[in-house]
Amino acid sequence: MIKIKYCFLVTIFALSFLAKADLRPCYLTVSLSASKVKFTTIELVQINVTLTNISNESHSIVVPGNQSKGFKLIYFSWYKVDENNFYTEVYRDSRIISMDTSVKGYVNFNRLEANESTSVPFFFNDLKNAKKHINSNYELPKLPPGNYKIIAWYYPWDEELAKYAFNKYDWKGQDENPDKNPELLDLSESGTQSTYFDVEIISEEASIANIFNENCPISCSLCRAIEHERWHKIKRKIRRNSRLVSELNMGVDTNGNWQKTHRNIAFLGDTPDAILASLPSFLSREIIFQNKKGIHYFYLTWQIGKTSRVGARINQFFYLIGLRNVRIRDSRINYSKLKYMRGIDI
Repeated sequence: MIKIKYCFLVTIFALSFLAKADLRPCYLTVSLSASKVKFTTIELVQINVTLTNISNESHSIVVPGNQSKGFKLIYFSWYKVDENNFYTEVYRDSRIISMDTSVKGYVNFNRLEANESTSVPFFFNDLKNAKKHINSNYELPKLPPGNYKIIAWYYPWDEELAKYAFNKYDWKGQDENPDKNPELLDLSESGTQSTYFDVEIISEEASIANIFNENCPISCSLCRAIEHERWHKIKRKIRRNSRLVSELNMGVDTNGNWQKTHRNIAFLGDTPDAILASLPSFLSREIIFQNKKGIHYFYLTWQIGKTSRVGARINQFFYLIGLRNVRIRDSRINYSKLKYMRGIDI
């Protein structure tokens, strides 16, 4: 009897091995978040997709950037769950991008350290920007009121540049390229997806009024300026609160009040992975404002560091006459000034 049980167990393990089930872990996780989870099908809704590198090393990933044609890198499915806990997919986004292609689009690379995340905002029903910005090229499905679950699918393989970020393996867990690059993340040929995210579609009659963030009072001068689209005033406020490099949130805690949670700032992009060491250099970040008129895409550009031509020439003169140990200050490394705040009208 013992021999029979032993042979039975050996047979089970052998069949599992032959089946070559895809049990490889995925070190890129996808999660969803939203400021509100109850909404109608006609209002503008923001849902954020967060991509996290859970490996022990830094890796690059591909993010939508400013795609304008081809297939969506991130798309969504909606599910209905019945009383028997049975999931039925009731809607899936079309992956085909329908946008203005007069300007060439592109995806971006984002370098993530171990356990680092990056978020990508998506604005559903943003009709004003739908043809110009991939983040707004999404619509809420016309589903009846009720509770639903959403999944975000991450599928980069339609992009030519994906091969420079990921090693592909098939459904059996076998590497497509035996000589794969060990510096790249391994990703299934089917991509990866988020866990379920709960939302509720409500009727227009039950629409919930906007609730102000407790960290951003109704009297917030920055949000009031955004509401009235006083872009020059907004630029001055951000400039005053980002005079030091340390206030640009480059690996340290920020002191800039404009970077805290504000009801009318929908998204603030990541800082670049690196900036030039030479002075002066420039740093750009995407910022997305929201008000009653909709979503507004902008780029903020700072000058990092400052040099003095006069100081440099005086130091050169000292050097030429032999005073090599005499120098005056001809540069400021910690200098930071917001030079431009430009709307992105692609």
